[in-house]
Amino acid sequence: MLRVDGMCGVTPEIRELIVKARRNGKRVKDIAEMFDVNRKTVWKWCKRTMKVGRPVYRDRSRKPYRVHRKITPNVEEAILLLRDSFNWGTQRIMVALLSPPPYIRYFLETVIGEEWRKIRLSRQSINNVLKRHKMNGSPYKKTRKEWKFFRAECPNDMWQIDIKGPFLIDGKRMNALLILDDYSRFLVSVQLFKSITTDVVTQALDQSISTYNSPRKILADNGPQFRATFEKWCTEPQRKIDVVHAPPFYPQCKGKIERCIRNFNEEYIRLDMVFEDISTFVGEYQEWYNTERYNSGIHDIPMNLYLSENVTDLT
Repeated sequence: MLRVDGMCGVTPEIRELIVKARRNGKRVKDIAEMFDVNRKTVWKWCKRTMKVGRPVYRDRSRKPYRVHRKITPNVEEAILLLRDSFNWGTQRIMVALLSPPPYIRYFLETVIGEEWRKIRLSRQSINNVLKRHKMNGSPYKKTRKEWKFFRAECPNDMWQIDIKGPFLIDGKRMNALLILDDYSRFLVSVQLFKSITTDVVTQALDQSISTYNSPRKILADNGPQFRATFEKWCTEPQRKIDVVHAPPFYPQCKGKIERCIRNFNEEYIRLDMVFEDISTFVGEYQEWYNTERYNSGIHDIPMNLYLSENVTDLT
């Protein structure tokens, strides 16, 4: 009795013998036992050779008849456009393709010439496109460091505050004041000012506290805006906010707000290279950052985490 090792599969020669045995009147059961295959295999090859034309005993190609490209020419153009215009990496491009802010959506639709449809791509797929056009590679130099990670216990347990600037927007010299919830990465406030004093900082905090309630602590650097007058304002009886100052020359202590500022620089300030009047986009940027932008540090969208503890009613 001729046996075929099942682990090696059935060769084209054996398949031909199976078909000939069936045509000679052998029973399917006997053929299956003879060649150590199941009945389904016998029927499959007998049926396949009944078609018009010369019998073929090789395996069919498993390649699909139709290949639907997920990365269409328009999507590829969008990837290259975002990279070339803003020098974004694969993570930011991935987020922008899936849930772009209104102004980025308008930018893509204007250049591409059709309505933008959200698409979910992996960073590897985006990098493959950049690689084909020799536009891949990180613009940042990475150095390996040991970090001592800390995180607030809940929303509003600690806010981090910092100033970015000066920088040029719409031809004007501006500064940005950013306030970030340490636990959820929720961007509590981002505002543009020509200059930022302690009074400007406390007014911005007053607005934020009236909307989101008061934090237990505020982490700030040792800038002149955050010294004695600021500390006195925070520790007044109606607020009772503890002020924590980061050690000098140690920006890692404020790593979350520093990262937020970097995001702000790359996702907002760089828009000035393409758009006009981007100062009007600040509110849209903050809303997108909080409600749509996926944060890989918390593996979620900031709004989801910030509201998960029922901090306050925002309506």
